Amino acid sequence: MFVRPCVPRHAMRLAVCLVLLTTAGGAVGARESAFERFFQAGTLRIDYHHFGNAREEAVAIDAVLREGEWPGPRNRLVEAPDYGKYRAVVLDKASGTRIYEYGYSSLFGEWQTTPEAARTHRVFHETVRLPMPKAAILFRVLSRDNRGRLVKVFEEEIDPASHLVGSTVLQRGDVTTLVLAEAGAAQHALDVVILADGYPAHQQEKAARDLRRFAETMLSTPPFDRFRDRLSIRGIIPVAEQCGPDEPRKFLYRSAPLRTTFNTFDSARYLTTSDNRAVRDLAALVPYDAIVIMVNTSSYGGAGIYNMFSIFISDNEYDEYVLMHEFGHGFGGLGDEYYTSSVAYSDFYPRGVEPWEPNVTALLDGPGKVKWGGHIEAGMPVPTPESAEFAGRVGVFEGAGYSAKGLYRPALDCKMFSKKEIDFCRVCSLAVEQMIRYYTE
Repeated sequence: MFVRPCVPRHAMRLAVCLVLLTTAGGAVGARESAFERFFQAGTLRIDYHHFGNAREEAVAIDAVLREGEWPGPRNRLVEAPDYGKYRAVVLDKASGTRIYEYGYSSLFGEWQTTPEAARTHRVFHETVRLPMPKAAILFRVLSRDNRGRLVKVFEEEIDPASHLVGSTVLQRGDVTTLVLAEAGAAQHALDVVILADGYPAHQQEKAARDLRRFAETMLSTPPFDRFRDRLSIRGIIPVAEQCGPDEPRKFLYRSAPLRTTFNTFDSARYLTTSDNRAVRDLAALVPYDAIVIMVNTSSYGGAGIYNMFSIFISDNEYDEYVLMHEFGHGFGGLGDEYYTSSVAYSDFYPRGVEPWEPNVTALLDGPGKVKWGGHIEAGMPVPTPESAEFAGRVGVFEGAGYSAKGLYRPALDCKMFSKKEIDFCRVCSLAVEQMIRYYTE
């Protein structure tokens, strides 16, 4: 029961005025935002080594660096989507307040699921970036264990004012930078940088044409087409000595500027780079939220690792498909929905664990609690038969994540399932849209 307070009308008017002044930032002043309280201008880049084997892992700081303006979100500092094998957690050391979170995956995490990881140890280089803190922080790395739980594997104090904090050495010699799409201030845009790799001096014009073509591919692909006024896309072209990436199975080693190579984890078409430092140093020439690497080759291949990079090829009949499929991984956090192609992994999705990807489920909570259940129409059978009757509709189709049994996808077909000329399904499209809004609102 509501009871009207016994307050004089003039006092009520004064109270309302004070509230309005506070909200509008007038005489009383606006409340300080979390960003303004804990962060200042600039970006803090933390490079570290991630090492171990299939059963254990450890982290060691390599370098802490200052970079240019912070292009990322300022309103959702601790509200990153719960995607990625890892999560960086940043606390203000003095108060213990959690001030920033960031989900991501890595090559090391993928390598842990390969047969090689059961036999030996390896080291990978990784990076986490965050707004420049005003004071000392505690930097933590959490990793998902074999039950899907995030467990702390590393913590270290970092003082951004320390003389040991360096600056990124920007590579400006023999590098061309292009603005392919412009959406205004970096903090209100999704900033994508496309790094061209394997383009020698005589192919610089080709690199520029390729960048423009693929930027338009991204801008015209749903759901990005509906948000093209929020996308800034920039291209960077370093000069390579030779054309193309390394191709170990052909004994071709070209040493491209970003060291891109096929045959990652001995998978012929898996095109990646392990030179994270070179990638990050080059990307630092411009503001960026997402890194895409365009490799000058007609051979089929690519890679997409959530919040690490997306890699695609420039001259293959499927090149535009590969760009958007891999960007679905690298930006949208989407999982592969196919299950018939060979991969390097032996246990990518542990049994009995619900995948973190928004478009793959193990259906562990039963048919009534599917993670995308809000988009399944009434009466839809779960699991859903692979029948033309259900084409274009959201369901729960068995076969996903490299496994024909036990994992399920939301649509009969999708850009994350096949190489056909098809858009992202509704569930994947909404997941991508969520990420766009995270960076731009």
